[in-house]
This record gives sequence, structure tokens and C-alpha cells, in this order.
Amino acid sequence: MTVLRALKDRAAARPAHIVLSEGHDPRIVAGAVAAVTAGIARITLVGPHDDVAAQLVAAGLPNHPNIRIEDPTTSPLSPDFAAAFHALRKHKGVTPEIAETQVQNPLIFAALMVRTGHADGTLGGAVATTSDTVRAALQVIGKAKDAPLVSSFFLMALPENHASGRDAMIFGDCGLVIDPSPQDLAAIAAASAQSCAQLLGIEPHVALLSFSTRGSAKHPAVDKVSTATALLKAQHPEIKADGELQFDAAFVPDVAGS
Repeated sequence: MTVLRALKDRAAARPAHIVLSEGHDPRIVAGAVAAVTAGIARITLVGPHDDVAAQLVAAGLPNHPNIRIEDPTTSPLSPDFAAAFHALRKHKGVTPEIAETQVQNPLIFAALMVRTGHADGTLGGAVATTSDTVRAALQVIGKAKDAPLVSSFFLMALPENHASGRDAMIFGDCGLVIDPSPQDLAAIAAASAQSCAQLLGIEPHVALLSFSTRGSAKHPAVDKVSTATALLKAQHPEIKADGELQFDAAFVPDVAGS
């Protein structure tokens, strides 16, 4: 897949330091080994030291200069992280004692590594729930100041020479915002367009999806998407967008042109 090769090449040109908060999980360890072997990242695995070390032995890479282990229960970073977490959350009633306990949570510890500049990014959610993973990121790292809400997207990599003429697409929001308002939908679309441009290096073309194509059905849910499309165009005239559209009209050129 061309898009995956391109992403790997970009990562290899500037390997980032990524913290994996579920370092005890064999799938995560396998991913860490693959990343450092390919030269696309430096990895910190967070978890019980002996458990993570055993997983690395089983994976055939017990000692590698680009993989390190951080155990929150013994890490020299933990005292400073507890102080940082207390400063961040004391307005929510977090005491120094609570902060010391909270930084033992691998999700919190990993997010604090990013917050304090010890790492470039963190990845989690293979074991932890989406809500726990996102909550830790929001509490510690926070959202962008100009973002009205936090949303998610899927990167869908397509086979080479796909009939659509595309290498990849971004679908948002498929995991966080349950019942978005028109304003939320417009914000999600704008954020997804920005992520598309940053991640794929292409000009985004946004389709706001519905079970209706330009008024072919009447329903409040259709009105929501139509309103969101109008808001998006008004707020971000630089983004090429259309809606409301059924998936086939958005995805298949022949359908869109009929």
C-alpha cells in the first residue's frame, strides 16, 4: 500500500520517541520490535519491568538501544510526574497523595512523559478502553486550544490501483462523539481535514455522509448533516466539502456524476 510506505519513509527520516502505555502486552511488544527494527521510532514500553523484559526476550529482542522500559512503580521520573500531575489537577481535588497513586497508572505515566517533554507522543487502547485512554490524554496533555471538541478518525489504506483512484481516506468521527450536533459535525469535519493534510500530505476533499444525497430523503438526521455542511463551508471556505451525501455518491465517481 503506497500510503503505508510513504508514512514509514517519513517516520524513518525523523524517528520520533513514542511511549506505549501497555508495554506488558505481547502485541504491543511485537509492534515496538517491528518499529525499532524498521528504524521508524524510538520506543518506551511502560509496565512492570520484569513482565515487559520477559516479553522482549520472547520477542527475540531483549536488549536494543532504541527500546527502554519505564516501570511507574520504580521509575526515577515518578516523583516529578506526581508533582506535575498534582499541579495540573489540584483544581479538581487531586491531592499530592492522590497524584502519587495516579502516576502509577501506565496511561497517566505515558501521557506525562509527553506533557513533560520526555517523549514525542503516546499510543494506547489495545488493552485499556477508549474512554480511559482518551481521559488520560485529556487530563494530562489536553486538547488544542483552538479545538472546540475532541474527535477521532480512522485511516483507511486502500489497495494499490484501487478503482476510486485513492490511496487512503480518513473517516471521522467513528469512536468518540456519540450524537454530534451540526456544530460538532462541522468541527469534526474541519479537524479531520486538517489531519488528512498533515498525515497524508494531500488536499482534503470532505464528504459529510448521510443516508440521503442532497435531499433525496427527509429526516431530522439529514437536516443535521446539511446544516453541518453549510457551517463548515462558512467557517472554512478553504476546505473543499460537499454534503449531505450517501457513501456511494461520495466514494464512487460514476455515482457522484450521475
